[in-house]
Amino acid sequence: MFWRLLAAIVACFSWSRLSSFGRWLGWFVGSLLRVRRTQVIDTLGRAGIASPREVADRVYANLGTGVFELLWSAGSPALRSDAKVRVEGWAAVEGARAMGRGIVVATAHTGNWDLAACAMAKRVPLTVVTKHLSWRSLDRFWQTLRARRGVHLVDPVGAITHARRRLADGAAVVFLIDQAPMRDRGVEVAPFMGSPADHDATFALVAARCRAPIVLAFPVRLADGTHEVQIRGVIEPPRHPSRAWVRETTLMAAKELEGVIREHPDQWLWLHRRWKRPRAGGVRHVRGDMPAVL
Repeated sequence: MFWRLLAAIVACFSWSRLSSFGRWLGWFVGSLLRVRRTQVIDTLGRAGIASPREVADRVYANLGTGVFELLWSAGSPALRSDAKVRVEGWAAVEGARAMGRGIVVATAHTGNWDLAACAMAKRVPLTVVTKHLSWRSLDRFWQTLRARRGVHLVDPVGAITHARRRLADGAAVVFLIDQAPMRDRGVEVAPFMGSPADHDATFALVAARCRAPIVLAFPVRLADGTHEVQIRGVIEPPRHPSRAWVRETTLMAAKELEGVIREHPDQWLWLHRRWKRPRAGGVRHVRGDMPAVL
């Protein structure tokens, strides 16, 4: 009830006002509460991003703006909010869909990824592999908003099984490739933003098993406050993909994401502990989530 009421209030404001609210919320969280601020500044510095403190301020401002954009979207008609997102390169997506095997979408926490997903769900049946928030009331509100906009959600546990079913129906299955894996199977290790990192290869393995094309799509916030989903490439698996192809594709997608982040360093979720590794002896193996072989 609280979140619906707040969304109704925010929807009364103009879209252009949301960035002002976002800067205030970003300052409160990042500068006053200092939520993971030291981590953000340190990782920006290690990644070679210039003026890490100034960029950190913009990171929190963009995240704050994203919160108000989602509230605005929740309290507004779908057509009103979808108009704030456009897709650059949609013809490539249609070409991939025409192959008739569904599509795997590799994306990340850039721009306003939730608004982007809701907008794309208007064009193609969309399933997102996602985790739940620990804040239950917010999670229910958030997941309800996505479902109302046509975004089908599945848990990472059993993601491959869910993905294969949805791809067989011609849907798009979305994987967020910028999160640190919580297991040591199906993982490729390579530098990311200047430091060694584990890269989850699930999206590439699903594409290989289903021979589904992979669409690299990353949302960014534009100078006018609207959003653009940038289609950065389509990768079609060979007839007989190998483990080497899975590794090559996983690292190729990570490299493309790194380019997007370096172009827009204030629009990525630096608060996420991207470079954490599974603890020795405490690796979480998820049954049915990652087969050992193709």
